[in-house]
Amino acid sequence: MALLDELKADQLAARKLNDRLKASVLTTLIGEATQITTEEFKRGVTEVTDEKVAATVAKFLKNTKLTLDNLATERARLIEAGGDASKVDERTRAAEAELAILSSYGPKQMTESELREAINDFRAKNPGANVGMIMAHLKTSFGGQYDGKAASALAKA
Repeated sequence: MALLDELKADQLAARKLNDRLKASVLTTLIGEATQITTEEFKRGVTEVTDEKVAATVAKFLKNTKLTLDNLATERARLIEAGGDASKVDERTRAAEAELAILSSYGPKQMTESELREAINDFRAKNPGANVGMIMAHLKTSFGGQYDGKAASALAKA
């Protein structure tokens, strides 16, 4: 089953179960993933591929993780100032639930050792490879399965 079809089926199931959070997250995800930009349309792209859906899931995962980081910072600031962090805690729980939903649709992420191994294998096959070549190889071979910052740091090492 295509990833988009799986999302739509799960969205319908969530609606039937009255799981508002999951239905809402999946509705937003489907909406974003199925948008075909004017530039894509001009190039002849008329259907949504699993790669595009996976890229959208990865984008949502990244944004949700950033939200959680920001909420943690805000909570620490509120606690230090003696404020009430209950609203931040509530939003954190919601973001964690969103993260759990999204994670079930995202590609398996490479561990740091798997990423290091992929980079070292590429370097062994391409002795003069620079950081740009390594990153391009990772993107084409493992797109969406690794943390870009960690990959860049390992490629520069």
